[in-house]
Amino acid sequence: MPLSLAEFKQKTAGRDLYLRGARQLGFSVLKALHREGFAVKAFLDASRDLIGSRAGGLPVLAPEALDGRPRGGYFIIIAAAFFYTEIAEEYRAAGLVEGQDFLIATDLVAMEYMIDVSGSCNLRCPSCPRGNFSPQPRAGFMSPEYFTRVLDKILAEDPLVGAVALYQWGEPLLNKDLAAIIRLAHDRGVLSAISSNLNIRRDFSDVVKARPAWFRVSTSGWEKNYEQTHRGGDWRLLTANLRKLRDLAAEHAPDMTIEVFYHIYKDRRDDYRRMKELCDSLGLTLRLRHAALAPLDTIADIIHGRPVNSSVQLTRELQSLSVEDCMALAREQKDLPCPYARYQWITWDGLAPLCEEWFHPDLLVSPRPFLEIPLAEIIAARENSPHCRACRQEGIHRCFVVYGDEKLIEARQSLGAAR
Repeated sequence: MPLSLAEFKQKTAGRDLYLRGARQLGFSVLKALHREGFAVKAFLDASRDLIGSRAGGLPVLAPEALDGRPRGGYFIIIAAAFFYTEIAEEYRAAGLVEGQDFLIATDLVAMEYMIDVSGSCNLRCPSCPRGNFSPQPRAGFMSPEYFTRVLDKILAEDPLVGAVALYQWGEPLLNKDLAAIIRLAHDRGVLSAISSNLNIRRDFSDVVKARPAWFRVSTSGWEKNYEQTHRGGDWRLLTANLRKLRDLAAEHAPDMTIEVFYHIYKDRRDDYRRMKELCDSLGLTLRLRHAALAPLDTIADIIHGRPVNSSVQLTRELQSLSVEDCMALAREQKDLPCPYARYQWITWDGLAPLCEEWFHPDLLVSPRPFLEIPLAEIIAARENSPHCRACRQEGIHRCFVVYGDEKLIEARQSLGAAR
């Protein structure tokens, strides 16, 4: 279980605080620290697209910015969702002592929470379980009243949670109560994060005015290529909404981080160049990953030789990093921790799936609703799960970590030798 607030205050007294990781987990820790009266100096992040920018109202510095500073003058919290083990080892090698000079965010909070306020999506992308998986779970939307009950339980059991994601496999902008849900989180001192395909015709100005802290837009390719991999999407609608999002944020939410999340498929280097030019012209941050095939259920089917459907096969034909190549790298990491062990997905109708990256509706922590499952029971279920044990033994738990590794994009020259 996490450190007490008193223990953390004692460790960090008189020292500058830095957060390693300027993404959603970093935002969560930042908000919780601010809520408790701590000042944070800056974010540290190795992503070259973030260094020199601002996130959550703070500057983003390269990790090397602290090189040469005397030990004892600063304290680092590693708030990276995937690579915290590697970062911790990097600090140990540099002579920093865990618990004295740095700690991992898991020492402050037990879990991160993905509250899927929408149980539906308007697209049927072939790389996503909404477009390639059967059976599908029940569709619907979380109400503000139910969201309040879920969030109150989270904060009662895990009081240093500073942010929640309002998505997982659904499109949050389809929920007409999304703005009200964001405001309810604000009222409790909790930031909110949204990930959207932004291919929607409804007016979303109320959502931006409610000021989510972080707004990710998923995209892939350019024009017809985009419409192939974001199946059901309209390229012109996406680009119009990106401009609208930029304008609304400038007027109503200037501190909101907007991130265009670009999925790399093969033979689309010119598409990437054009998307980069568009994002630069709009002042939006462009993030990259190799296009993954989700969910992990399907990865397991492939490595065990089970048949796959046409949507899965299409994704495999288009992937820049194949499932086989990805899993070869994932197996090399099989002894590293599962990053999803500390993420709890809560469905729109209040269920608690065992893992956010496996999709089958029957794979649950318990058949009881999340509201009836104590946090300690959730943690124990993960630790003792035969399913999780088998996933780790095969290295499947590191598959999406490999797909999200930006250094691998450079190593494989997936976007050319020079970007």
